[in-house]
Amino acid sequence: MLIHLATTTFDLDGALTLRVLASSDFGETRRRMNRIATLDGGAVFNDFGATDADRIIRLEWRPASAAQEAQVERLTRLYSRLRLSCRAGVYLVATDVYKNSSDKSTLSLLVVEKLTA
Repeated sequence: MLIHLATTTFDLDGALTLRVLASSDFGETRRRMNRIATLDGGAVFNDFGATDADRIIRLEWRPASAAQEAQVERLTRLYSRLRLSCRAGVYLVATDVYKNSSDKSTLSLLVVEKLTA
């Protein structure tokens, strides 16, 4: 699957397309909920709903070139926020961890918000 990463401000080298592996993880949908045990043996639940901001996206791909890996590292180093376009939608993401190896590279992104409905 192809994904597209781009900076939120103008940068000539701020856009990148990656062919990610099927093992990439686009996070899970979960509710912000906690459970408190009560003295009578029951429980009280506080449900604050679901939000995309709890999602962590982990991209995995096979390195295509040293230049491509340098561009991913540059984006991770210079920008705290990127725009991610993928099959699931368009997200504003915070870059977390980039790891490069000769056979598989990974990039973890924390979702700030989903920009498409």
